[in-house]
Amino acid sequence: MPPRHPVTDVGRVLNAATLTNSPVSDTKAATGGGSPATAGPTIHTLMVYDSSDARISAFAPILARAYYPKAKLVGIKSLSALASALSKYSRIDTLIIDVHSGPGFLLIGGASPSLSTVQQVLAKSGVTVQSKIVFEGCKVMEDPIGTCQMVEKICGPKTQVVGFTYYSVTTTFDIDFTDFDDAAEIQSFYNDFSMPYMVPGLPSAENSVGKVITHGRRWFRDEYDATLPEDGNFRHIESLESLKSYTINTAEEARRAQAEFSGPVVPGAKVTVTNVSAVARANKEVEATAEP
Repeated sequence: MPPRHPVTDVGRVLNAATLTNSPVSDTKAATGGGSPATAGPTIHTLMVYDSSDARISAFAPILARAYYPKAKLVGIKSLSALASALSKYSRIDTLIIDVHSGPGFLLIGGASPSLSTVQQVLAKSGVTVQSKIVFEGCKVMEDPIGTCQMVEKICGPKTQVVGFTYYSVTTTFDIDFTDFDDAAEIQSFYNDFSMPYMVPGLPSAENSVGKVITHGRRWFRDEYDATLPEDGNFRHIESLESLKSYTINTAEEARRAQAEFSGPVVPGAKVTVTNVSAVARANKEVEATAEP
């Protein structure tokens, strides 16, 4: 049998290291993707991640292995690179965006482009996401209306948009199997092995023989603190499974949720928007109603 503790924490990741609650001015204008790929190929699951960030780059394969095992991973370093990656396809079933973020905005390559810039650049990609867009970064769904406005023009009529209201904090650890050549022994270890907040998706025992396996843990917090859960006494810390589930179907529900997420105590939530166009226009609907 392998030793009971072949595991060493080697790093931790915050999916928004230097967030403010408002987007900063874009320091480099993004020009967007190429010509619309209306007749281009299709792909089932595409995961794009900020490859300019070493920590995101290190955790992206772990995240994909845990939740999107069939995804194609593409590193991007700017908004224009994101649009270029999308423009290679006419249709994407599920798009995962793993970049730094805040309420209703993105941080890619150290830049935070305006909402209108993101709208325009993504629209130029010409892609349609048919099933789901998942934001894996921090706090983006504290502003579900702004988040939907960013991606509305690449959504199909039934596309859902998913994201979180809390900071997403992750850490990696190594399991050293370099001295083991028996997959059955490794499988026995895996059967008994667990850690709080560990993500699923450990490699198979056969693929672990003779290797150092890097895996990860992930939790969600209302405030940034990279302290490991077992080393602190936190009031608001959640696993993916313990986050509240919010579904937003209408503009009215979006305004109500946004008001709740703007309060003094923000609930830890995984938010799913099922009617992107209605939510994206929620504020305009209020303005129109207010006109004499």
